Amino acid sequence: MKVDILKRFKENVRYYYEYLGWRIFPLLGIGLFVGLLDGFGLAMFVPLLEMAADGEPSSGESMGNLKFIIDSIEFLGLGISLYSVLVTMIFFFVFKGIAVYVSNYLYAVYSELFIRSIRVQNIDALSNYSFTSFVKADAGNIQNSMSGEVQKVAKNFQMFVYMVRTGLILLTYIGLAFLANPQFSVLVIIGGLISHLIFYKLYKKTEQLGIDLVKSNHAFQGLLIQEVNFFKYLKATGLVKEFSKYLKNKVYDLEDQNRRVGILRAIMQGSREPIMILLVVMIILIQVEYLGGELGAIILALLFFYRGLSTLMSLLDSYNSYLSTIGSLQNMKTFTNELISNKENERTHVNTVENFEIEIQNLYFSYNGNQDYILKDINLSIEENETVAFVGESGAGKTTLVNVIAGLLKPSKGTVKIGSSGLDDIDMNQYRKSIGYITQEPVIFDDTVFNNVTFWGEKSEKNIARFNKALKKAGIFDFVQQLDHKEESRLGNNGISLSGGQRQRISIARELYKNVNILMMDEATSALDSETELVIQKNIEKLQGEHTILIIAHRLSTIKNADRVVIMEDGKIERVGTYDELVNNSVSFRRMVELQEV
Repeated sequence: MKVDILKRFKENVRYYYEYLGWRIFPLLGIGLFVGLLDGFGLAMFVPLLEMAADGEPSSGESMGNLKFIIDSIEFLGLGISLYSVLVTMIFFFVFKGIAVYVSNYLYAVYSELFIRSIRVQNIDALSNYSFTSFVKADAGNIQNSMSGEVQKVAKNFQMFVYMVRTGLILLTYIGLAFLANPQFSVLVIIGGLISHLIFYKLYKKTEQLGIDLVKSNHAFQGLLIQEVNFFKYLKATGLVKEFSKYLKNKVYDLEDQNRRVGILRAIMQGSREPIMILLVVMIILIQVEYLGGELGAIILALLFFYRGLSTLMSLLDSYNSYLSTIGSLQNMKTFTNELISNKENERTHVNTVENFEIEIQNLYFSYNGNQDYILKDINLSIEENETVAFVGESGAGKTTLVNVIAGLLKPSKGTVKIGSSGLDDIDMNQYRKSIGYITQEPVIFDDTVFNNVTFWGEKSEKNIARFNKALKKAGIFDFVQQLDHKEESRLGNNGISLSGGQRQRISIARELYKNVNILMMDEATSALDSETELVIQKNIEKLQGEHTILIIAHRLSTIKNADRVVIMEDGKIERVGTYDELVNNSVSFRRMVELQEV
């Protein structure tokens, strides 16, 4: 039991040290100085009480081994008087106040550094997270870990610092009490250990509830994301109340766990001090009545222990709060390690992409790395600035192939070359910046038109000119000019204030603003009405010859003017040719055309 506690404590200190380094030691160690200064200041009450009782200067004998303070005052030639004792007391408490200020100042500075470092590390780790791992991850876990759980880790760190500082102060009081009266101090420590055993099970229960709370928060955040993402469907189908009922049940479970943590905390806070006082009273009676000790001889030790008692109450309270957030700390370690351990492979040598010709040879792909291949023996060459369409039934592997070309998925076997270099040998960041990717559900941020298109670019004359050019090429310039605030108009959550066609054109404008070399369109017009689809199709056709365009389409009317069409079936390429060639020579393609009455 003790081994587990010490092991976990060391692991947590190591975790804090990873972010703060040497700073953790002065942050924690200053509590020792606070305790010593406070203890020395308290010790000066003994000579005051003796002077009040006897009317004569104190000899300091009742202070035990702390008599050295009185001896130091006499050594300095100040003499033992009311004024010298009061001045000494003020000296200790003033410097204690300075130590407390330094302690809190260091905490404010270092806690900000600690939490900022965690957030920045997780943001960097998420941006480097492999796409293959991302598609298997829990969105609720990611959101909760990067938002709410960070706050709980901050609370955990706060309680840890306070707990260690308070523990050092408590040890100081115990040490000073030993100097004043060793026998009485031993009895009080035994009483403290008894009280700890009384509360141990409650501590363990609090820790387990803290771990359960993290899991419940992950589940709740995941459901919340789904309600927001699928709100239109839930509202339109009358299922929103059913989903809300399910969500509310999760809220009840979550808050029930919070309630139980609160009740445990109330039990411990309400019973801790009475139990400790009862133990101290019993120890005083044992010391005086059974061991023959004098009450005057234990006054200073009793003063330290009374001060230590309130410190112990704070220590146990912070320890309980620490345990209630320990699950968040463990989750943060696991989450960060998951992101880092599944990051994309780093390249020691990279080539700059200069030619965007695409060459695919003997390509196989599987998500699980086994023989259950989604793509099988793919061989395809795509010329720079060529427009190639991919068609086939759902599940044929079209999107997976495009994702491999985009570098999101790593081939299980075979190679993909961009120009003369394989995907493993190129500067992937530079390559991806040359790619535009437009899906059936366009990506629209809750910001202005300008920021959506320029991706928060500086509003310089050069960027404004690029912005307007991209809008015109995407066929949305006139619409933006008609808005009340023109390019500064906000588009709402996921572009809720725009039509489907307008959202797609904003997405196209963003990719054109980037001046991409490869434009990937994954069923980009399948959710649009025929008239809007035709307008966007004409806008795309105007881009042919300027960019390499890869189109995934179910509506064959949108690919009539593609340079080539690739028919895919069951993860394989069945046939490649122009639209007219395939209509004449491919039975399966001709049947698809006839079914759609193109």
